[in-house]
Amino acid sequence: MKKNMIKSLCSLLFRLALAVAVAAIVLAGACILMDGDLQEVMTAFFLGPIEDEYAIAEILREMVPLIFTGVAVSLMVRCGQFNMFVEGAFFGGAFLAGVLAPVLGEHFLLTPIIAILAAAVVMGAVGYIPAKMKSSLGVNEFVSSLMLNYIVYWVVMYLIHGVAADPDYPNATMYLEDAMRLPLLNEDTELSSNLIIALLVAVGSGLFLFKTKWGYALRMTGDNANFAVYSGIRAKRYVTASQVIGASLAGMGGASFLLGNYYRFQWASLPNYGFDGFVIASIAGNNPYAVPLAALFLGYLRVGALQVSRLGDIPNEVIYVIQAIIIILFGAQFVLSRKKKGGKKHA
Repeated sequence: MKKNMIKSLCSLLFRLALAVAVAAIVLAGACILMDGDLQEVMTAFFLGPIEDEYAIAEILREMVPLIFTGVAVSLMVRCGQFNMFVEGAFFGGAFLAGVLAPVLGEHFLLTPIIAILAAAVVMGAVGYIPAKMKSSLGVNEFVSSLMLNYIVYWVVMYLIHGVAADPDYPNATMYLEDAMRLPLLNEDTELSSNLIIALLVAVGSGLFLFKTKWGYALRMTGDNANFAVYSGIRAKRYVTASQVIGASLAGMGGASFLLGNYYRFQWASLPNYGFDGFVIASIAGNNPYAVPLAALFLGYLRVGALQVSRLGDIPNEVIYVIQAIIIILFGAQFVLSRKKKGGKKHA
């Protein structure tokens, strides 16, 4: 067990080092092409995110949605499911929290907790649709869940422009009083306690995946569904359960993020945190324990890119180029590792 943990940690550190190298190379290339000051840009990118407590708080704030969506994706991928509804569930969970909290009233801790749990339950129920279609009808979950994102988006847009809108504030939900929101860890930097919830979710999901019989069955289904069935595991049940759990965690993440960082829901588009979850899961090797470290890395990169963009030399969009390259690298690594496992099974 210890050897496996050390091996996993070394693998994660190697992936992070590789990602850092990619970021540095791309950033240096962009700097040269745009005639920027290479030393100034590199200093801003790598040291800017830790220059003061506000920059550090921004990294930690950026980690929250990445942890939730990264864990959600990890659990589904470990079961062999490539469900894209994490994006829609995060968005829908945030909307539900923005609507429910004012209805529940000003009750310290009780209101945000109930709103977060409700968002998790509702988004899990919606996520059951593509999950059941996959397990019972064999419908590709990638396509059905991707389309479901836009169904949720347009339903929310309809509601936020109508019955759920604040009469005094167009295209937004009612204002959230402090007692309706999650408490702050630091009032100066406005760092929310949703970070603690995110870390607990990562640890709890890791315990579930690696320390319970249900987690073992879920992993076995993802590794070899036919062998899982032969072993007496109800593979279809875990195919459904993994996607429902993932959607629930994403919905919880959206609600926690909104109630910790915003005073009303007024998102006009999908935030892309669900898609970021695949980046985080790839870097973390689909291990919930490693997700916070991967989220810290990506959050650091983003805050560093923001620091660089303030210099005016390099546009902030460069970070998305870096992110895309990381996806390609780790996506290829995942495919090759799966082929290698398949080759060993047939040998």
